[in-house]
Amino acid sequence: MDQSSVHSIVQAISQTLPQEASIAIADESKFIYYQPSRMIDLKIKPGDTVKEGTLTRRALSDKQKLAQYLEESVFGVPYYAMSTPIITHGQAEGCVTTIFPSSMQQIDRSLPRHHFLIGRGEDRWIPIPLFDIQFIESEKGKTFLHTERGVYLNKYSLIELERLLPSDRFIRCHRAYMVNVHSIMEIHPDFHSTFVLIMNDPTRSRVPVSQKYASVFRRMLGF
Repeated sequence: MDQSSVHSIVQAISQTLPQEASIAIADESKFIYYQPSRMIDLKIKPGDTVKEGTLTRRALSDKQKLAQYLEESVFGVPYYAMSTPIITHGQAEGCVTTIFPSSMQQIDRSLPRHHFLIGRGEDRWIPIPLFDIQFIESEKGKTFLHTERGVYLNKYSLIELERLLPSDRFIRCHRAYMVNVHSIMEIHPDFHSTFVLIMNDPTRSRVPVSQKYASVFRRMLGF
């Protein structure tokens, strides 16, 4: 696939995609173009091999359009992608993949969208409005909602909550944490391009931003 073809493809599809989407174009074996968005960046570089396990590789092999939520095992962050192979004379000569933040995938019917999450107290369940949740923590396989009123147990995993919660309010910042961006009081630099967040809860909790999530976190908050 020559560069003029790539340019034409990008011009054609970029006008139809939301700003949150990244675009990756590959030939039969390697990526030849990548345009990240401010919301999701898989760190693909032109010339990178199309690895097994990616949706691009599957679409090239199956010669059909595919869409799927993918875990973080391939590129380090979870994401939702749609891959469309370019077929010429029955052969897949390339593939266009659009990449979205994991929260933009079609939510499973088992994950209803509300403006609250249910928190479990000692002897009751409490609907907690999303704006009351300062941050969410995963510890020993359990998920905890941190609020001004206290800490409550929730049944969903962080991966499920990434898909369920609005991405303009809640950001994954660590393998064990999501934060409400409206509840961040301060952002402090830490070692190796990481950060520590001071949250607006009664104890002024300190939440880490790991190196894995730091660049996406900075882009989403605009600093």
